[in-house]
Amino acid sequence: MNMKINTPTWLLSGPKDVEYCMYKMKGAVLEIKRKLLTNNFIEALYEIDDTLDYLYMYDATKMTQGLNADAQIINSMDLPELEMFFEPEDTQSDPVLDELIDDAIDIFEELHAMCREKWRSIEEGLTCSYIPSKPYFLNDGFVFIKTPDNVMHVYHFVKPNKYASGDWKKFNMNHMYDEKWTNEIYYAKLEEIISKGSDKIIFKVECKNETVLENNALGVINHMIFSMLNRDYSF
Repeated sequence: MNMKINTPTWLLSGPKDVEYCMYKMKGAVLEIKRKLLTNNFIEALYEIDDTLDYLYMYDATKMTQGLNADAQIINSMDLPELEMFFEPEDTQSDPVLDELIDDAIDIFEELHAMCREKWRSIEEGLTCSYIPSKPYFLNDGFVFIKTPDNVMHVYHFVKPNKYASGDWKKFNMNHMYDEKWTNEIYYAKLEEIISKGSDKIIFKVECKNETVLENNALGVINHMIFSMLNRDYSF
């Protein structure tokens, strides 16, 4: 499946000048770091991923186009074309990006390393389990998330086999409501769902390291639940 690659915004406007483009890129980097500091972790991660995808594609295209006559033997090998992995996009040579490409990759790989550390910190504080047990069939479901501030966050998801197959970023958990967590309230909500004879999937998640979910820990929880569903129901 081809992957859509978006051009970083700091490459799209302004004069084609190395110094100016570097200035805009550094501004984008500062904004990403601000997002990381203000619990906009997932938005920052997506922007970093998109930028690295573009930079890797450009760098690979540049190297491919730069093959000289002495290297034409490579063309006779059974190597996959870039189009197998990326949707076609204007990859004409950009002299400014040619100058910046190595520094840009280093800078955004460093940002990605920061995101991996944040991801691990959140993931290490997560527990996730089916309640009361894993249903036989894949279906819609509910997620009960308990955060360290003793709040119960309730989400609903539609079974993802038709809209998110193979891509956890497309898996959506829709927020329903929040309320104070007590065992009485939690078990009452479970009983309400189970007593209806529902075959809905129910997850209980404890998030011990983060109180902010939206655009932050929820992305890691999305990934964890999607991975469990994908593993257990093979969609």
